[in-house]
Amino acid sequence: MLWNTCAEKTKLALGNGDLLPLTNDDIIYQQEGVNYIVNLLTDNMKIKHSPAVSTQDPFIAPYTHCDYIKDMDTDYVCLLNRFPIVVPHLLICAKDYIPQTSVLTFADFNAWVKGITRSDVLGFFNSGHIAGSSQMHRHMQLVRTSIPLESQIVNGQLPFKHAVFLYKGLNPKQLYADYLDAMESLQLNTTKLVNGLSECLPYNILLTERWMLIIPRVKNQVETLSGHGVNFSGRFLVSSEQQLAWLENYGFMRFLIDCGFEEK
Repeated sequence: MLWNTCAEKTKLALGNGDLLPLTNDDIIYQQEGVNYIVNLLTDNMKIKHSPAVSTQDPFIAPYTHCDYIKDMDTDYVCLLNRFPIVVPHLLICAKDYIPQTSVLTFADFNAWVKGITRSDVLGFFNSGHIAGSSQMHRHMQLVRTSIPLESQIVNGQLPFKHAVFLYKGLNPKQLYADYLDAMESLQLNTTKLVNGLSECLPYNILLTERWMLIIPRVKNQVETLSGHGVNFSGRFLVSSEQQLAWLENYGFMRFLIDCGFEEK
C-alpha cells in the first residue's frame, strides 16, 4: 500500500514539476566482477543546494518541499523526497526535530522498517555531513534498487571497517539491539551531547529485508567526488563525464575504502 501510494504521488509530482530528480538513467560499469551503477547528476542539484532550499527544514509540517505520503505512527511521517536520487524516493522523518547525529532509537527503527515491505527496497541512513547528510533533521531513506555489492556484503568480503547482520525478516527490537552492539564495537559512541542527546561519530546504515550494514566514516570527499550511504550499495552519483572517468580510473571500491576505514 505504501509503495502504491508513493507511485501515484510520484507520477503526479513529476507531471506538475514538483519533483526534481537529481539523476538520469542508470549506467552500468563493471569493475572487479561488480556491476556498479552510476548516475549523472542533473541541474536540479543546483536547486537543492540553493540558499532558498538548503536553509529550510523540509521535514517540518506543512511539508511545502516534500509531498505527504502518510503518518507512520504518532511521531514519524513518510514523505516523498522532492529531490530523489532514485525515482521514487521516500523519507521516514521524525515529526519533531531530532539531530541526525544523535543515537538512533527503537522508535526510529520501528518507523523505518514499516517502509521495507518489498525485497527490492533499500533503506539508508547518513549520520551527519561527513556521512553524506544534507539535512540535520532526523530522517531515514528508502529507495527501490538492485544492490551491486550485495554478494560482498552478505559474504563478508567488504575491505573496509563495518558490521553486518543477516536476517530472515526484520524485527525492530532485534535491529535496535544489533545497532547498539555495532555502535559499541565500532566505537561510534561519544560522550558529547547535542540537544541533550548522545552524539555519534559519522557512519552510514544500509538496511534491506535480508541484512543491515553499518559503516564508520572518516571523510565524505575524495578529490572532487562526494559520497553518502547509498554508495556502499554499489550505486554512485557523479557530476560530469569527467568525474565519471576519474572514478572509473581511481576505482569504485578504492573510493569506498577511502571514505571509511580500510580493514587491516
